[in-house]
Amino acid sequence: MGRGPGAERQGPGLPRDARSRARRGGGRRADRLHRHGPAGRRRRARLAPGRLRRYRADRQSRPRAPAGGRRAGLRHGAGAGGRDLLCARPARPAAAGGHEPAGPGRRARDRGRFRGQRRAPLRPRRAGRGRGRAGDRQCAPFGDRASPAASSPAIGGPVTWKNQQLPGDHAPVKSGGIGVLVVNLGTPDAPDTASVRRYLAEFLSDPRVVELPRLLWQPILRGAILTTRPKESAHAYRQVWTEDGSPLAAITREQAQGLQQRLGDRVQVRWAMRYGRPAIGDELAALMDAGCERILLAPLYPQYSAATTATVVDKAADKLRTMRWQPSLRTLPPYHDDPHYIDALARDLGAQLDALDFVPEVLLLSFHGMPERTLRLGDPYHCHCRKTARLVGEALGRADLRIETTFQSRFGRAKWLEPATDAVLEEEARRGTRRLAVAAPGFSADCLETLEELAIRGREQFLEAGGERFAALACLNARERGMAMLEAIVRRELAGWI
Repeated sequence: MGRGPGAERQGPGLPRDARSRARRGGGRRADRLHRHGPAGRRRRARLAPGRLRRYRADRQSRPRAPAGGRRAGLRHGAGAGGRDLLCARPARPAAAGGHEPAGPGRRARDRGRFRGQRRAPLRPRRAGRGRGRAGDRQCAPFGDRASPAASSPAIGGPVTWKNQQLPGDHAPVKSGGIGVLVVNLGTPDAPDTASVRRYLAEFLSDPRVVELPRLLWQPILRGAILTTRPKESAHAYRQVWTEDGSPLAAITREQAQGLQQRLGDRVQVRWAMRYGRPAIGDELAALMDAGCERILLAPLYPQYSAATTATVVDKAADKLRTMRWQPSLRTLPPYHDDPHYIDALARDLGAQLDALDFVPEVLLLSFHGMPERTLRLGDPYHCHCRKTARLVGEALGRADLRIETTFQSRFGRAKWLEPATDAVLEEEARRGTRRLAVAAPGFSADCLETLEELAIRGREQFLEAGGERFAALACLNARERGMAMLEAIVRRELAGWI
């Protein structure tokens, strides 16, 4: 009685249930082992010794395939004596990116046949695989092939480190450029109630700015705040509005233009606002459309805060999420203790102090306020402000000038960073200080908080409390020292790109 394929698994030494399992499911595996395992190879060798000897002799007589090209240029065919052997296809000339054709030595097919394993015929790897067939129109962004069109230099610098070479019928391509996007906080489009309401709705709806649950905060915002505050803020904006529009927008635009002149044509510089217009997403898209594939996002906030720097990065990420072709992005880090920034501040403030017609007794360094809760949550803003104030005081080196650090623009009932600027102004006047100057080193450009809150309301508070002389010093803005500092830190962050 003949033994079936699974007989080795179903011997009398196995229990009845094991034999039944082998017949049901395990028999298939046993059948494979029976045909293709070591025992099967030995059985075939015994049944066909002459054939095995011919196979070994043939294998030893063939030349080995060159290294790196065993697959290329081979096909299956009928060998001498009717045996199915590997033979060489006529060699094709190698193209760029292809492989050299191999020699006739190939033994995997025969080895598979004698092991009882059927393998798919090998197909030669085509030259230039992954770049299209021979004769197809191909782009040569790396400049490794000749092109009918003359090489066109990439904008601002080659994205592939070599000039692009495009075929004559290729669509126009703008790529390889470098961009800088200068970003500041934001401003309404006009000093009217409707524009200010739109601006405040966007600004105060940012969860980075007001860290309250949306369901709790939005009814408050849409109710009392956006009903009363836009009218008051519009009045404040009208006091500082210029022919060029919002002071913050006008100065930021001037900074971007000055930076463009300093960096030259290799870099494209644009500017945007986190809230309002021009929007960050629109300006990122404009830089990409102009061929800028590497962009430095430059929030002009010397001190880091989640409500300033982080929300700029968030907004840029929102735009990147919608882009199929995303640029490579760098972010300008906070520069609160950068030597260029400290030196520019000290020199600029010193020059403004020397130009006053009185000698101040006290210099207030007023930074924008933040809820005290942010400090406990790990925001480094308070520490950055304190360090900037200390370094600026040391750089000024004026022993006869007392320097105090304060925080302005309190909003709401929550406890904010202290001491508050408005409270200190009144306290200094009551304590006998008659001459006082205030500067805002946390602002890169003059805006509502410096021109109206400090220069107008701050003056009124100090004089009404008993002070006699008051001066609000300007920010760095687009003056020479500020632009030299900005160029230095931007060039440093563009290192490797320009």
